[in-house]
Amino acid sequence: MGRGWVLDDWRAAFLAEARLHRLPGTEIGAALAEIDTYCADSGTDPAEAFGEPAEYAAALAHGRGSAQGFPAGRGQLLRAALVASGTLTGVMSLLAGVDAVTREVPATVTVGQLVSVAVGVAGIVGVAAFLLRPGSRRAGGFDWRLGLVVGVGIAVTTVPQLVWKQEVLRASAWPLLGVGLVLLLSAWWPLLSGRLLTDRVRHPATGDEPVPTPGWLLGVVRWGLPVALLCVVLVAVLLGATGTG
Repeated sequence: MGRGWVLDDWRAAFLAEARLHRLPGTEIGAALAEIDTYCADSGTDPAEAFGEPAEYAAALAHGRGSAQGFPAGRGQLLRAALVASGTLTGVMSLLAGVDAVTREVPATVTVGQLVSVAVGVAGIVGVAAFLLRPGSRRAGGFDWRLGLVVGVGIAVTTVPQLVWKQEVLRASAWPLLGVGLVLLLSAWWPLLSGRLLTDRVRHPATGDEPVPTPGWLLGVVRWGLPVALLCVVLVAVLLGATGTG
């Protein structure tokens, strides 16, 4: 198994399930290498030799005493809820603070913004719960329902801000802006620091990855939100400067 290996449906499902059971990347890579070796020597396919990918991943996790997905994955759901809450509340606070600073008025938070944050957090946790179910990555590919939920969720989080504009909070602009920055940094730091991207699945002999992740994609995942927010803030500042000029 060398550079450029391609995962079939069974191996991709096994890899995802092993991640759910929090097996280290090195152990997942070693298991994939053993699966490939056995299947090549015996002439059988992985499903025939090892059964369902979810069951085989669970057996490996049980053998090493690893936490096993859901309900042990409630900790992962809690982390998803905390990250979602910090990120969405941080974005709301930051943008409200920047808007108030540029217009030199007190910052306000509306009912629609709070509802959008609540709906967004609930949606993210719901998607995480769907993805963290053992057996959700059965060989066969992507579930269309997940894409539908994500699309609807994006639409639903924007509607309340347009409908419910009643003010529920008025605060000084700079403190609210600072709260937003602190929340965003706290929620996003594990990703910005790279800690969540270091446990990679690698071949035990060559160190190659089953599907090498392009460096640009890792950069987008890590810096996409900060760069997008920076662009929004710069546009708001420029528009505010133009309006006051």
